[in-house]
Amino acid sequence: MFDDIVIGDVLPTFSRETDFSSWNRYAAVNDEFIDVHMSKEAARAAGQADVFGMGNLRVAYAHAMLHDWLGNRGDIAQFACQFRQLNFRGDVLSVHASVTGKARVDGHMLVDVALGVTNQNGEETMPGSAQLVLFGDHAAMPAAPPGPAIATREPGVHLDADTISWLGRPLEPLSSYPIDANDIRRWALTAYYPEPAPRDLTEIADATAGPWHELVALRDFNPFAWNQAFRPDIYPWMRGMGTEPGRRGLNGGQKSWYFAPMRVGDVITNNVTLIDAFEKEGRMGTMLFLVDESRWTNQRDELVRIGQRTSIYY
Repeated sequence: MFDDIVIGDVLPTFSRETDFSSWNRYAAVNDEFIDVHMSKEAARAAGQADVFGMGNLRVAYAHAMLHDWLGNRGDIAQFACQFRQLNFRGDVLSVHASVTGKARVDGHMLVDVALGVTNQNGEETMPGSAQLVLFGDHAAMPAAPPGPAIATREPGVHLDADTISWLGRPLEPLSSYPIDANDIRRWALTAYYPEPAPRDLTEIADATAGPWHELVALRDFNPFAWNQAFRPDIYPWMRGMGTEPGRRGLNGGQKSWYFAPMRVGDVITNNVTLIDAFEKEGRMGTMLFLVDESRWTNQRDELVRIGQRTSIYY
């Protein structure tokens, strides 16, 4: 299994044509009915020619592709991506990936892949990478990385003292509703639409034959969707989707580390901290980068996920 994998191996492509039918399904499971994804007027007010799709839907496609390739052999340990172009109506998005490295580390069989999502014009819209872990006789994930060092920053063009004051200061923890089996199923059905989702993501009997021996969610699953207290867009350092300089927003990308899977009945607690804030000069002028980190644990105090998100304002 591990020995048969060769650097340069190309994974099967995962392709989907996107439009309101796929966007609405994703908005429904992720509570993402944001006006720029639904209203041409709102998208134009934000500086775009038309409505555009959610960046995280491409993340869902990438996770589905990796899940298909792994099968029951292993799981996703790390995932990272950047958003380079928008996804407009009618785009055909294709997830591609190839093996870039493999190693045995601390008893784990790890496979590194480079991946991305191209559109029908061959343009790369979401370059990224992932680290996969292949299981031996039982499922086990690599250890968590050390906590981030919190930077010291000074005010700039868009970076102000109030934003800087949030660096290293965690928000109040927030817990999800208990995860239901149908939450897991709907997420999978959305990621694979219009094709059927794999049975191990929808059927209990098939899931129990998998490495975790029960129904577990795809790694990008959001247990906080439709929780009215969960609003990452209004964290105190966020600035909405305005039109003035310093308040025009972009999704800069994300990086995640995965540990215990999310199971039926789990209650996930989210601890969020702003870990960096800095400015760079770019083609659109001064750009403000905000990096926040979420640490998810379950009711058994097991670490589930570490996620770092980059938000850009210009």
